[in-house]
Amino acid sequence: MMVIQIVLVLFFLMVILKVLRRFRAGDIKGIEAVGWVFFWLVAVGVVSNPNSTSFLAKILGVGRGVDAVIYLSIALLFFLVFKIFVHLEKIERQITRLTRQDALDRAQKYENPTHHS
Repeated sequence: MMVIQIVLVLFFLMVILKVLRRFRAGDIKGIEAVGWVFFWLVAVGVVSNPNSTSFLAKILGVGRGVDAVIYLSIALLFFLVFKIFVHLEKIERQITRLTRQDALDRAQKYENPTHHS
């Protein structure tokens, strides 16, 4: 094994531990944890056996396995950025709605104060 393979495998294993900690803390759901652990285990397999990507390259019509991995990685990254963008937009709309509602509630309380005896 080359040094870069060892470094990457150790890094991927650390990420798997982080995923499991996040799951135990309740930060991610079980299916998400399984998906991420599977993803990182595949990454360990690919880094450990780089020739395993040759089969994928042939299926996709790409010359080299590493090219197939790079293309798929870029596609996955764009997809994840898209998901994050959509999620952030949704959160911004929720914050705006809640802020407006809070402002209306406060204004209503100010205009109609209740007297307590």
